Amino acid sequence: MGLLTGPQAHAQAYDQLLESAARQLGQKNYCAATASFAQAFADTTQAGPFDLYAGAGAAANCPGQQTQALRWLLRITRAANLPITSRDVDQMAQDAAFSTLHNFPEWSHFLASLRQTAAQRVAEAQRAAAEWQSGALRQALPLPAKPGRHAPAQSGFALYYAPVDTVRVPYLVYVPKTYQPGRRTALLVYLHGGVVNTTQFQAADPGVVQEPIFAAAAALQTLVLYPFGRQSFGWLEQRAALENVRTMVEQVKQRYNIDSRRVYLGGMSNGGSAALWYACQSPTGFAGFFAVSALPAMSLGPLNFKQLNRGAPLYSLHAPDDQVAPYHELQALYAQQGGQVRHWHLVPAPAGGHAFLYGPKGLAALQTLLNQLMQPAP
Repeated sequence: MGLLTGPQAHAQAYDQLLESAARQLGQKNYCAATASFAQAFADTTQAGPFDLYAGAGAAANCPGQQTQALRWLLRITRAANLPITSRDVDQMAQDAAFSTLHNFPEWSHFLASLRQTAAQRVAEAQRAAAEWQSGALRQALPLPAKPGRHAPAQSGFALYYAPVDTVRVPYLVYVPKTYQPGRRTALLVYLHGGVVNTTQFQAADPGVVQEPIFAAAAALQTLVLYPFGRQSFGWLEQRAALENVRTMVEQVKQRYNIDSRRVYLGGMSNGGSAALWYACQSPTGFAGFFAVSALPAMSLGPLNFKQLNRGAPLYSLHAPDDQVAPYHELQALYAQQGGQVRHWHLVPAPAGGHAFLYGPKGLAALQTLLNQLMQPAP
């Protein structure tokens, strides 16, 4: 008959009621919005914390509905895995929309409960970071007693440090399940993005395992060297940070059986700009380069694009709708070379802006690029 029934109909009715409430809030018709929210929240399986907060804001400004506002706020405190920070709670405490609730004891209870939840989330994140870091340190291999002897390595992530003066620079080595110490394996060196906005090395962040480069490496059965950078020791401004990447490569070669003819360097955004610098200025020791969502950076001097005629290929993977590192700028620079740089390949990526790599088609695009880059020379 084409009529909606069951959960689908309830979901549609819920969305329609919230749309009505949003319109009424925009018109400052708080009591009508409160009524719409109340009708929607009758289905307790649909009401989420953000919707409840909006409803409470409406009720707090409707005469005689402050008790209802407090009920909805207290329902928020019972939500599981509530994504709340102490800054969020501070903003709520100062939100003028809830000034009519400040003299109620339930308001203080609401804020105190959320502060406790925020503190618990911080503690859990710190505990997870400590466990992740200690686990990665346990997987690190000692230097072999004799050069060329490689011990078995557990699959997963191992954490190492490469000191430079007073700075202990951390880096990860990802080991695929297929790694065998008796067989030479390719190595991908990957320089992450966001360096200019990162004040501390992120070696204790378990979320790093979600970087697409690791999934791509698992499919390609390669190791990954993943250096960490920060604002004061990053790829674009500090020559020592760039040079230290080579030190890390040599350390990895000592511990793992790396095929020196198949070491590739690339990166994303700031890291991709560093890969462009290596490709044009210091390509020795690398079989190829790849840059994702990256423009050349000239802060370390002009780039010698003619270097790309001498063998090691460079692939630039870039989304046409990138607004951070505009595609047309890279395309113009590529065209400026007039086809004379035969080993530089500009590859349009799927739409998704500067961060397309983290979108639904990003990993597939990266894997395709790496397959092309790592093809044996004819």
